[in-house]
Amino acid sequence: MIPVRLFLFLVIVLVLPARAADSKELTSAIALFDAKRVPEARAELAALVAREPKNIRALWYLGRSELAMQRREDAAATLGKAAELAPGDHRILADYGSASLLRATELGASFSAIGHARRGRTALEQAVKLSPDTVAYREGLVQFYTRAPGFAGGSFDKAYAHIAEISKRDPARGTVIRANTLASEKRYAEALEVCEKFIIDHPDNYLALYTLGRIASETGLHLARGETALRRCLQLTPRIEEPDHAGAHYRLGMIAEKASRPADARRDYQAALALEPVFPEASAALARLK
Repeated sequence: MIPVRLFLFLVIVLVLPARAADSKELTSAIALFDAKRVPEARAELAALVAREPKNIRALWYLGRSELAMQRREDAAATLGKAAELAPGDHRILADYGSASLLRATELGASFSAIGHARRGRTALEQAVKLSPDTVAYREGLVQFYTRAPGFAGGSFDKAYAHIAEISKRDPARGTVIRANTLASEKRYAEALEVCEKFIIDHPDNYLALYTLGRIASETGLHLARGETALRRCLQLTPRIEEPDHAGAHYRLGMIAEKASRPADARRDYQAALALEPVFPEASAALARLK
């Protein structure tokens, strides 16, 4: 990153005045938001912002509420106002960037979508400069750079630069993101190799094992190795944010199908549905086998 700009952003953070205590109205609205009573929170926050249009925290939580309700156009506008008032707050910038990128996706191929995408990218890049160790911000940029067309700012080179920084801070996460990015470029052998190298030193890393198995299940490459990795996943406990055992069984079913073992595929699809009854992909696969 550019040191001078980073210094300027840090100065902004340091000179921001301390936040005054939230009003009772804002405290109540935030409590509703935290309790996942989002529509109620949004109503209270909208009323508060109407009275206090420069209340940064009210704007931020209103934008977050709108984002949670998938009102992405409103969220991008609201969070944009909050970002203008607090250009040194990486959390607000990151939320604004996410809302803008999601809105761009909704708009499809249009000049408006390109504008939202570029503003979202810029906000996330600013958030990264302010908080370089927050991996989630870099992950958002990797998604942007790998999915956006070149004329809108897409760049695999920039994506891999952020992946390298993620790997320094979280090697496991960096490994998985690198593998997924390589797979998106159809560089499947390299993607599998990235997983294998990491697994040598981390043989029980659930996400790396699952990623290896997922790529094998989708490509038909190294099916036996993919199956071994997924079977190992079933012996481990995934974290809350990782694909669960139902997902592992579904991938095992895909591998068995590709290996012309329909009985085994059926057994794993049924196991996936036993763990997760509402699993459309597994239901469709099982119906296809019948």
